[in-house]
Order: sequence, then C-alpha cells, then structure tokens
Amino acid sequence: MRPLRIANCGLRIEGPRIGSVCFVLAAGLLVVMLTSAAFAWADRTHQLIVEEAVARLPEPLRGLLAEPSFMERLKKAAIEPDERRKRLEKEAASAPPERREALYKQAAGEKRKHYLDIDAITSEPPPFEHFPRDRAAAEKEFGAKAFEEHGTVPWAAEAAFGALTDAMARGQADEILRAAGDLAHYAADLHMPLHVSRNFNGQLTGNEGLHKAVEIGLAVRCEPFYAGEVRRGRTEIACLENARDAFFEWIVQANARAAPIVEADTAARQAAEYDPGAKGKDVAQETEDPANEKSRPYYAALKKELEARGSPEAAAMRDAAAHLAQLYYTAWVRAGKPAALSAAPAAPEPSNLSTYMFLIPSAMLLLVLLWPRRKPSPQS
Repeated sequence: MRPLRIANCGLRIEGPRIGSVCFVLAAGLLVVMLTSAAFAWADRTHQLIVEEAVARLPEPLRGLLAEPSFMERLKKAAIEPDERRKRLEKEAASAPPERREALYKQAAGEKRKHYLDIDAITSEPPPFEHFPRDRAAAEKEFGAKAFEEHGTVPWAAEAAFGALTDAMARGQADEILRAAGDLAHYAADLHMPLHVSRNFNGQLTGNEGLHKAVEIGLAVRCEPFYAGEVRRGRTEIACLENARDAFFEWIVQANARAAPIVEADTAARQAAEYDPGAKGKDVAQETEDPANEKSRPYYAALKKELEARGSPEAAAMRDAAAHLAQLYYTAWVRAGKPAALSAAPAAPEPSNLSTYMFLIPSAMLLLVLLWPRRKPSPQS
C-alpha cells in the first residue's frame, strides 16, 4: 500500500467520550485505507504542459485557447485538481465528526484520480494487453478495492474529456475551463512514470523519496531545460479515434520509463552520497529550494544520469503536451468545431416605439395627479 502523508486533522478528544474516540480511530483508519501519497507534478510543470499543448493546436482553436485572459484562467484550472484535494483535506481536518468521514472520502476519491499503479493490480507483464480498459470490467476482474488503493487516472481523464466535449458543444465557457483544466491535469499525471508504477516512490528498490525528487526537486531547478524540451518534435495534430484506448497506450509508455528513472536515481545517490528521502525537517527545504547547497550535487548528478538515459522524465512531459493537444483538438472537432468558447449573448429585443409613445404621456399625467400640493394656509 502507498506510504501516506496525512494532514494534521486537529482532532481533540475531550473527556471520557468513548464514542468520539472510536470515531477518531475509525476516521484515521479510513484515511489510511482510502488515501495515497500526495505527489503531483510541480504546478509550473502542469502549466508548461498546457502552454505547449495550446501552442501545438491548429487555428482557429489555438487562437481561442491562447487568448491571454482565457489562457491565464486555463493555467489555473490545470492545477485545480491538486488544489481541490487540498481544500477537501483542510475542510475535513476541521469538520465536525458527522461530516468528517464524507469529506475524507471525497479527498481520497480525488487523490485516486491522479495515478494508476497498473503493475500492482495485475501480474501480467507490460504491455498489459489483457488489462480491461473499461472500468466496470476492470473492477469485475480485480475488485473495486484494487482501484481504491492503486488509482483511477485513465477514467478520470476520460470523464474530463467527455465533459470538455459537451461543454464546447454547449458553448459554456466556465465549464470548458473546468473540464479543460481537469483534463490537462489528469492527462499529464498519467504520463508521469511514477504515477503508473507500483514502485511509485522508489520504495521497493531502496530509492525512497524519488517521486518528489523528480517532480519537485528537478522541476524547480531545471525549468528552462524542461520548457525547451516540451517544445521539441512538434507535429501536425490529428483526432484520436478512441480516447480511452489512447490513455492506456500512454500509461504503458509511461510505465516503461519508470525503471530508467530509478536507475538514474540510484547512480546519483551513489555519486553525491545524498539521500533525498532521508527523514528530517530539512528535507522539504532541501528539495524545494534550488539554492540549497546540500542537495545541489545530487540533483546535478540526477539530471546527468537521466540525460544519459534519454531524459525519460522530459520525454514524459513532451508526450503529455503533444497528447493533450490531441485531446483538446478531438474534443473540439466532436463538439462541431465551435467558433467561440462561449455562447453568443442574446440579442436585445427590439423596442416597441408605439408602446413607449403611450407609456410616457401616461406616466407624466400620473405624476401630475399624484404630485403633492401645498395646502393654502388658513386666513388669520
């Protein structure tokens, strides 16, 4: 089961309230059962992927999505799934007992949408040809609990893709933004090799801490490099025949990239004599601060080792951008190629001049009749 990073729930037990104690223990167990490690691409990485995806689109769709105010909202929407999960966790931490369990379930449900440890669910080797692509069929074969623990990202992406298509067809700008942001996030996550591997944090091979090192540590130190990498190899965009099949094809590709990332980390740890997964209060600062001297040799070595293996993490970002462009384009085509992202405002009803010609004099007459008049003062 995934190691957990559980938010401080702020639970207090006052007095000998056995029922409350039992509820707290049950809630804690529920969190352990239903939540996963809170790993995600760095926010800026998600935004780089969105920017590049839009840049790859043909006109007029590119112009519609690249409009500056819309693009800014789209980039915020692309990190909203992570923010949504955090809000739910924070709300659950301070919620009264009767609401806490439901909120934890919602937070856990959101977390599951960001990964699918496919090789932890099935013993079938890659390319997992017999793994059911339909969720109901997959749950029938492996059980629903397998996906509560190991993720649901392809179906989350599929739902967002359908919502985007529908929103574009209806011309609902706010819904387009929400669905396009969700799709961008989930599609990017299913390309991240450590989101689709049972060794998602290197915990099976002595590489604990690898996930955050790649997604955060490298991302904040090498943004210019990755910004250039995602722009490579632009090709003409074509429609997808089957989005669900494409999601699983991309997951298989991403899963194959996990092993070289683990190998690169092992070599970097040995070269720099540094453990990015070490326990201690300074680890987060060492990971997230590009100027940190203690971690600098490790991240330099990790980037070098990854480049020696073809930079699989950069290839994952580049594929995520290219495939997100395909998804946006396919949704737009299926929606009928709308020329605008919002419905045209309703035209004002034509004025009825004869009506106004009648109403204005009537209003003036009424005003005269009702206007207060000064009463004459009595004669002395």
